[in-house]
Amino acid sequence: MIYGNIAEWRYYFGKSEYFIAMFQELSKISINTVNGEYRINKHVYYKVMSYDTQLSPSIVESHKKEVDVQIVLEGKEHIKVYEPDAVRIKVPYDDKNDCQFYTIENKPNAEIELVPGKMAVFFPNDIHACQYAVNKEVETIKKIVFKINEELFTH
Repeated sequence: MIYGNIAEWRYYFGKSEYFIAMFQELSKISINTVNGEYRINKHVYYKVMSYDTQLSPSIVESHKKEVDVQIVLEGKEHIKVYEPDAVRIKVPYDDKNDCQFYTIENKPNAEIELVPGKMAVFFPNDIHACQYAVNKEVETIKKIVFKINEELFTH
């Protein structure tokens, strides 16, 4: 997992044409961008979404084929990250959706607040739970999740 400033993306992603295209696309996205799924190239696409944060969200997930780069455009969100021994598999890995879901059994090993200007990067097998309200204050957020083929990092 990486948690950092969006402005420093080159430190984390280097000079790959795929990452340059991704962050150029990010500069065109605003809170007025329509929710939906958009493709940048064969290795990168993104989802724009709006939802209400929750006091006790139920989605705890990990991926195998894609790296998530999560960015909040408006609002703020608390995210918890778990070690494998802190969760139990609830729904086995689904190759089509590249997702495995979990039930929490122990405390997270890391927690972050995702706010505008920051990004959270979750690599395959980083077990993460999003949608938590910050300071128990439920709010509607606007968020982007870039989905990057993990082979750009491993090959």
